[in-house]
Amino acid sequence: MKAALIVIDIQNDYFSGGAFTLENADGACKGAVEAIEQAKRDGWLVIGVQHISTNDAPLFKPNTDGVKIHGAISVALADAPIVVKKEADSFFETNLEQLIRDAGITDIYLTGMMTQHCVTHTALSPQSSGMTVHIIAKGCAAPTQALSDLALQGLSARCKVE
Repeated sequence: MKAALIVIDIQNDYFSGGAFTLENADGACKGAVEAIEQAKRDGWLVIGVQHISTNDAPLFKPNTDGVKIHGAISVALADAPIVVKKEADSFFETNLEQLIRDAGITDIYLTGMMTQHCVTHTALSPQSSGMTVHIIAKGCAAPTQALSDLALQGLSARCKVE
């Protein structure tokens, strides 16, 4: 097994004072930092994902504080590559698949925000085929914990939820 951790959209707009606050954002952020630290200790490829929208979007507007990757995640990622996306699926029209295929990755571990949207779309992306997809639940958040749990339950049919 050759693994990669993909940290999806843990950005300021999802935290208190942001454009779209998620329940348990702080707890998920802490869980994601722990996952990043463990992945680095295990020698995994670690990749951050940042969603950047248009100026008229409700969140992740360019050149705002909300679009920035959360400070704790940014520090934990350090010099990890950052994939910039504009759609829910982190693979769609990005270089994520190329990074993963070039590294010979067999297992991808996903964590981040929002569980029911960007994490789910990335997990079920056609570009993830041929790899085993794992979800690190402690680093996931959604508008409500119940919605996050429901999405994780649904993902468990096709992914390994940990």
